[in-house]
Amino acid sequence: MTRPTLLAGTAITLATSLAIATTATAHERDDLAAEHATEIYYNAQVHTPDGWAEAMAVADGVILATGTNEEVAQLADAATRRMDMGGETILPGLHDAHVHVLFAGMEQFACGFEPGASPDRIAQRVGECVANAQPGDWITGGNWVAAVFEDGQQNRQFLDAIAPDNPVVLVDESHHSSWANSRALELAGITRDTPDPLNGIIDRDANGEPTGLLRESAEALVANAMPPASVAERERALRLSTAQMLSYGITSFNDAGVTQENIGVLADLSESGVMKQRVLGCIRWAPPGMEGHEESMQLINERGFYEAGRFEPRCVKIVLDGVPTESHTAAMLRPYVDNPHGHSDGPSTGLLMVPQDVLNEAVANFDRQGLLIKFHAAGDGAVRAAINAVAHARQVNGAGGPMHDVGHNSFIDPQDIPRVREVNMTWEFSPYIWYPTPIADKDIRRAIGDERMERWIPIRDAVETGALVVAGSDWSVVPSVNPWLAIETMVTRQMPGGSSNTVGEGQRVDLETAFKIFTANGASQLGERSTWGSLEPGMMADFIVTETNPFEVPITSVHSTKVARAYIEGELVYDAANPPQLTAN
Repeated sequence: MTRPTLLAGTAITLATSLAIATTATAHERDDLAAEHATEIYYNAQVHTPDGWAEAMAVADGVILATGTNEEVAQLADAATRRMDMGGETILPGLHDAHVHVLFAGMEQFACGFEPGASPDRIAQRVGECVANAQPGDWITGGNWVAAVFEDGQQNRQFLDAIAPDNPVVLVDESHHSSWANSRALELAGITRDTPDPLNGIIDRDANGEPTGLLRESAEALVANAMPPASVAERERALRLSTAQMLSYGITSFNDAGVTQENIGVLADLSESGVMKQRVLGCIRWAPPGMEGHEESMQLINERGFYEAGRFEPRCVKIVLDGVPTESHTAAMLRPYVDNPHGHSDGPSTGLLMVPQDVLNEAVANFDRQGLLIKFHAAGDGAVRAAINAVAHARQVNGAGGPMHDVGHNSFIDPQDIPRVREVNMTWEFSPYIWYPTPIADKDIRRAIGDERMERWIPIRDAVETGALVVAGSDWSVVPSVNPWLAIETMVTRQMPGGSSNTVGEGQRVDLETAFKIFTANGASQLGERSTWGSLEPGMMADFIVTETNPFEVPITSVHSTKVARAYIEGELVYDAANPPQLTAN
């Protein structure tokens, strides 16, 4: 791919750059015009909104100018540090719009196995974990894929044979189903007489006995029986996962599952400077009638207490449905094509977890408070419910509220594509789950059918409406938080590195669009585009240095992009030459 031409005549001049930076009141830089650069990076390839520059000047964490080496050198004085980049590439820091950072760290210390692991491999791995545990210790981990099992094979007895004396709970690849053995069910008090909780399913065999598979809110029945992780364990997990994110160039993210369990640790580590990134926290809301509703409302009302450092819990997470796998819990407008559980009423249309009238009232309330809302909506029925609720909020509150995002959007009815722009929302896609990975090609394709898979994650359609589009990994649902995987595959719609198979080929976007989705668009959605998201005067110096220029290599090599260094407000926060601990061992 040809690199865009170097900025020359269009480069920011010294006088102009200082004038722009002086007006950056969001950064409280009123005295910037009188300052010289504290750092200059030259002989580089600097990605700017107008093309490529070869140098960048920074003053106390704010970008002063980009341009040619000669132009930017005018900002130096005797105290300026000059860094010869030797042709390295400087890019804006990347933004992950949907991550579960505590759980991503905790799971790396748990009993994990490879995505798509066979039943034999799962048995082997759980056996190893039991051998290293004491009788009675909880064994937790995952992530299993239902498609690898024969009919009736995946049940509590399978795990009982491996771990008769230890409670075992393993999550699936979507984290919307759990698989428990008899000991775990016993400790959770789950019997044949236990009713399905609201928005949850306890799978049962032909005799009415629990099989060990728990869907959606039923997962909480065993989760509540587990001993909670200690503060030290949670801090260890967050240190690991946030360091890993920096190593991929992620300088800001939205945590999409903030609860009482992790909000204090997030605030403490941000305040202490251990967690460097800009973090928007989305507090998980439980609807009326569900366990935890009062507690979630209390946490939302007390959110200001936890604002610390770069952590801002000013977002609410609303889960509208499940996932379009064999669980059939994503809310679809048309029925699933398979019927794995032998339901007497045939294929279902899934599970919409919040009635539309209840949802409308809640969204209008949060919108009125200026809280950003992040919806989990995998099925097209849930996507429509989210858009309807925001349309209602705009009608009763006016159009000036936050750009609420509908997240995942595995399937969208074409009639709903233009509506997100009309109500000033954001599309948040999950472009990490690509064919032929087990969850997409086996579980989801089998449940949904080939026809609807052609519109799997329709990013291009959304972009072409002019709506704001962002992307999130949903890590630890995906095995890697590496954003370069998503950037490449949004362009190719193939496996990383290229493949003969594609999914939704008509939904490809170009590389510049994919990159903007991970940078400027993330800042725009949070109302912070004047502060970060690109490399230009007046912006915070949130940037990364990569070993190769992803705009110059073959598109099928973008997923291999390596980050050499990462900076937030000019501070070096990751250095591959002197890395922090990036593994659980």
